[in-house]
Amino acid sequence: MAVAAEKIDVDLLVVGTGNGGLTAALCAYELGLKNVLVIEKSAKYGGTSGRSGGGVWVPWSRYAQAAGAKDSLEEGREYLRQTIPADQVPAELLDTYIAEAPKMLDFLHERTRVRYESLAHYPDYYSSLPGAKNGHRSLEPEPIYRDELGEEGKYLSETTDRIWMFNRIAMTQVDAQILMGQVPGWKSRAARMVWEYISDIPWVFKNKRSRRLACGCAGIARMRLSMMDRNMKLWLKTAMLDLIVEDGKVVGAFAERDGKPIEIRASRGVVLAAGGFEHNQKMREQYLPKPTRAAWSAAYESNVGDGIRAGMKAGGATRLMNGAWWCTTIRAPDDDMPFTSIMEKSYPGSCVVNDRGMRIANESQNYMSYMLELFRKHSDADPQFPSWHVFDARFRSRYFVGPLLTSKFRPDWMLPKSYFTSGFLTKAGSVGELARKTGIDPAGLEKTIAAMNDYARTGKDLEYGRGDAEYDRYYGDPTVKPNPCLAPIDQAPFYAMRIEPGDFGTHGGLAINGDAQVLSEAGKPIPGLYAIGNCAAAILPTYPGPGSTLGPAMTFGWQAAKHAAGTN
Repeated sequence: MAVAAEKIDVDLLVVGTGNGGLTAALCAYELGLKNVLVIEKSAKYGGTSGRSGGGVWVPWSRYAQAAGAKDSLEEGREYLRQTIPADQVPAELLDTYIAEAPKMLDFLHERTRVRYESLAHYPDYYSSLPGAKNGHRSLEPEPIYRDELGEEGKYLSETTDRIWMFNRIAMTQVDAQILMGQVPGWKSRAARMVWEYISDIPWVFKNKRSRRLACGCAGIARMRLSMMDRNMKLWLKTAMLDLIVEDGKVVGAFAERDGKPIEIRASRGVVLAAGGFEHNQKMREQYLPKPTRAAWSAAYESNVGDGIRAGMKAGGATRLMNGAWWCTTIRAPDDDMPFTSIMEKSYPGSCVVNDRGMRIANESQNYMSYMLELFRKHSDADPQFPSWHVFDARFRSRYFVGPLLTSKFRPDWMLPKSYFTSGFLTKAGSVGELARKTGIDPAGLEKTIAAMNDYARTGKDLEYGRGDAEYDRYYGDPTVKPNPCLAPIDQAPFYAMRIEPGDFGTHGGLAINGDAQVLSEAGKPIPGLYAIGNCAAAILPTYPGPGSTLGPAMTFGWQAAKHAAGTN
């Protein structure tokens, strides 16, 4: 390690600027640790949290109670017992999460600018299990105006392009569900949003995107503003290189800021909140199931496992390293990065097939379950990758599909030729021709499409039960009968869009206790070292509901702050 050109002392060092890291920093400050430093190795703050939908899954929150929801902590605890195998997550962590998550939100709401809105109709992902609810457990950030950040707005990690109408107007999760599915009322909502955008004349003349922020970047903006209110330090372009360990205790970290070495001494410890190892291909190949490629991940590009590797070097144990927050992703030839494909394959009038032309699973189920089924089935003898999202002209005209939008907004002649020449998108006059062009088995695809058309007529998917669960129907089309998730695939031309078995982050990491302290291989806490978010092993690895990553990241950020401040 190079000799540090500069040495500083802080109370608490937080590595990473996602929801978890900023929660830890804010809570620690409010609990008495006034000298908190947050570092971020990239040029923007917010990471994958800022890029995400921003949802947090918290049973029985103040926001749900204010909306008149019917729920309880015990029902939330029972639902987790039903969805998470007992050998995956220590009971202590689940109990801590259920008890402390609402308290964390109360603390932030009462002391900072953090605000959320309860999603009344977004169901738990395993909606048929005991304790499940069909709404009010997932929360999304309350929108906020970008100009409140001042110059700091330039350095905010923003929600992915797909969650901006025309790449200009911010959409909330509710907006996206209504507009992209074109459910009743979508036209009036779209018109109102466009008017609000164009009527903000002083802003529109100087800025491409709307003044209003929503989803993940709104959540991060609220936290950053709260830090600015307190003059808290956040350093960008500052990479943690290694932890400083003395007599078995973590007392700080070596870092590099703007290319210069710096030694940061932290009297109350270091919080690792730097994301997972999703963009480290070597670690992916070491730990994750095949097929696996960093290029398929929609997570922030700087997440290469820095925190996890540093924690392991300091003696930390790991858990669940073979898992990730799985989700199919889409990457068109002109895209800089992959985008999660959550809604597209849920809409009626489409299906996803492998190269034998066979469906892989229920396309409308939650994305985590879909991908776990893909990995369960995948083998050299029966590969489930490559896979294609197959749909017809009716579907193309009605539903937003990744970068294609709809044929009304972006007809085929407007699509780049590279979409077709690269194999990303294939178009044909018949199902058989589509199969031959893509290399899919023609007999298999024709049989699958015929079956899907039968299911659309009867309303019953005899293979996978698509549309049977409440979650399936959330992204369905209520105008389609008898099953909002099933419609015929019978109007030429036919399309096949390639989709990847991706993720939006790995979920294996350092083992922690209820105070977010990193545990050694012997199960003992390592003094001065905390891990949260995707640096730590997942608290809710089966993804029981929307926001199962950010909710635990924030809650255990709260736990780390309390322990470091000595108030727990």
